[in-house]
Amino acid sequence: MILLLLPATAGIILFGAVHRWSVGTFLLFVFIGVVMYAIRPLLDRQLTDVRIPPGGLILVVMLVYTGVSIPFASVPYEARVDFLYLASFVGAYWAWAEWSSRFSRWRIILFLLLLVATLVALYALIMHARGSMDVLYLTRHEQYGMRASGTFRAPALLGAYMGSAICIALALVLTPASGWFLRIFSGYSLLMCLPALYLSGSRSGWFGTLLGVPVVLLMMSKKSLRAFLWVLIGFPVVAVGLLALLWFADPMFHERVSSGLSVEGSASWRIDTWKDTWVMIQDAPIWGFGPGSYRWRYSPYQSWQANMWVDFAHNEYVHLWADYGLVGVLIMAWLIITVLIRCMLMLRKAELARDIALIAACTGTLAAALGHAVFDFNFHILSLVHVVIIMAGITMGTGFRSELLRVRSLPYPILCTTGGVGALAALVAAFLSFQIGASGVFLLRAEREAQDVDMFQPNPFGEVQQLLRRAIQINPSYWVPYLEMGDIYRRRAVWVRDPEYRAELYEQALHYYRLAYERNPWDMNVVYGIGRSYFFLGDYEQSIQYLTRTVEHTPTHIFFSRQLGVQLREMGQYEEALKMFEQSHRTGGWADPIVRSNLRWLRERVQNTPDS
Repeated sequence: MILLLLPATAGIILFGAVHRWSVGTFLLFVFIGVVMYAIRPLLDRQLTDVRIPPGGLILVVMLVYTGVSIPFASVPYEARVDFLYLASFVGAYWAWAEWSSRFSRWRIILFLLLLVATLVALYALIMHARGSMDVLYLTRHEQYGMRASGTFRAPALLGAYMGSAICIALALVLTPASGWFLRIFSGYSLLMCLPALYLSGSRSGWFGTLLGVPVVLLMMSKKSLRAFLWVLIGFPVVAVGLLALLWFADPMFHERVSSGLSVEGSASWRIDTWKDTWVMIQDAPIWGFGPGSYRWRYSPYQSWQANMWVDFAHNEYVHLWADYGLVGVLIMAWLIITVLIRCMLMLRKAELARDIALIAACTGTLAAALGHAVFDFNFHILSLVHVVIIMAGITMGTGFRSELLRVRSLPYPILCTTGGVGALAALVAAFLSFQIGASGVFLLRAEREAQDVDMFQPNPFGEVQQLLRRAIQINPSYWVPYLEMGDIYRRRAVWVRDPEYRAELYEQALHYYRLAYERNPWDMNVVYGIGRSYFFLGDYEQSIQYLTRTVEHTPTHIFFSRQLGVQLREMGQYEEALKMFEQSHRTGGWADPIVRSNLRWLRERVQNTPDS
C-alpha cells in the first residue's frame, strides 16, 4: 500500500507529478503495487471473496474504451499515456477497496494524506509571507503574481488540493471515530489549509470547496434532523455573508472575483475556449479526437486573439468530450452517478460513526473535485486524482467491512486466472511507465545541459546528444527527443561556414524531424523544423508547404506567421510576405518590433513595385 500511496504524497510534493519523469516514476510504483494486489489469489488458495467497489467495473469499461481508441487517436503516444493514467486509477481503486476491507488502518492512511497537505499548506504560507515566487527549485510564472501555490507551479492546483484536504479534515474533526490524536491533527490541518486555499486566489478552488464542505456537513448530520436543518439553512447564509465581507474588505478577493466576472478577465478567455471547444466537438462528436489529443488539435479552432498555447479546455467536461467523444462522456457520467448513488445508499444504512465520516469525506472530496473541474483541469493531474481515489477506495473498503456493500465469491480457478491476467497487464503497464519515467529523466538532463553549452568548444552538444540518444533508446515512441535532436543539428548548422558540412547537418536535422513527425504530426514545432531545414537545403517549395501548415494550424499565434513572413520576404515574395505580417499584426503582433518594421518595409516595397 505504500507504493499506492506515493502519488498522493511524494507526488504532491514534487509539483503534483506533472513532469514526464515524475509521472512515469509514480505510475511505475502504482503498477508494482497493483501487481502485488493481483497475485494475492495465486498465493492464498483460501481466497475466494471478491470485493468489486462501486463503479469499479465501469472504470474497467472506460479503460477498455480508452485502449481501443489508442490506434485512432491523433497522437497515439499521448493516448497511451492517458491509458496508463486511467489504468493506475482503476488498479489503485480496486486495491485500496480490497486492502481497506481487510485491515483497519484507515486512520494511518488519512493521517499521512493530511500530514502532506498540512506541510504543503505551511510551505505555501511561508513562501507567501516571504514574498517569494519560488516553488522548490523552480520559479512560478510571473503571471500568477503573489498567489500562493505551495509545491504546485499553478495556484489553481493548490486550490484543488486544499479543497480535497479540507473536506477530509472536516469529516475527521467531526467524528469521534477518528480518535483524539487524529481529530486534533485534522483541526490543525484545517487551520493551515483554509488560509492556503484563500491565498491561492483560485476561484475554482473556492467554488469546489463551497460545494464539498456543505456535502460533508449535511452527511455528518445524518443522525440529527436539527443539525441537518441548521446546515441546510445556515451554511448558505454564512457563505453569502462571508463572501460579501471579503468582497468589501479584501482587495485581493475583490480583484479575483471581479476579473472573473469581467468580459475582459480570465472568465472571458475561458468561455471563448469552451465555445471553441464546442465547435471542435462538432467535428468528432461521437468518438472524439482520441485520448490526449486536445492540446494538439485545439489550435485551428481558437477564435480569440492570444499569443499562447492552450493545453487544456479549463473545463474537464468539454475537454473529456473533445478527447473521448459522447461515448466517453456517457461512460464517465455513468461512473459518477453510480458512485454518488451508492454513497447515498451506504449512508442510509450506516450506523457506525466511522462509516458515516468516511462516506461524508469521500462524497465531499468528489463534489469538490467535480466543482473545481468546471473551471480547471485538476483531473489531468495524477496526484490530485489519486487523492480522490484513495479516499474512495478506503470508503468502499470499510463499507465491505461493515457489510454496507456485498462481498461476492468466485471459484478459485476463475479468481486465480483473473488475478494472473491482471498481474501480467500491470507488469506490462509498469514497463511502459518505466519507459516514460526513464526517458523523461534523460530528456530533462539533456535540456539542462543544453542551457550551458559553449558554442566555441569542439563538439559542444556531444553530451546533450548522448543523453537524447539514451532517451530515444529507452522510449523510441516518444517524439520529443527526436525534436530536440533535430533542433541541435539545425542550431549547429547555423555556426558552420563550410557549405557541404552545413548541408550535412541540415540533412541530419531533417532526418530527426521526420522521425518526430511520424510520431506526432500535430506538433507544429516539428513541422516548423522541417520547413526551416528544407529552406536552408534549397527546397523552397517544400519549405513553404510545411511553414504554411504551421500558420494554418495555429492562426492566432504570431510566431509561425511571422517566421513564414520572414522566409517569404527572403525569397522575394513581398506581397505574400506582407499578408503574413498583416496576419501577425492582427493576432497580437502589433507590439512586436520585427512585425512593425517588416510591415513598414514591405508596404513601401510593394507600393514602389510597378506591378503592384
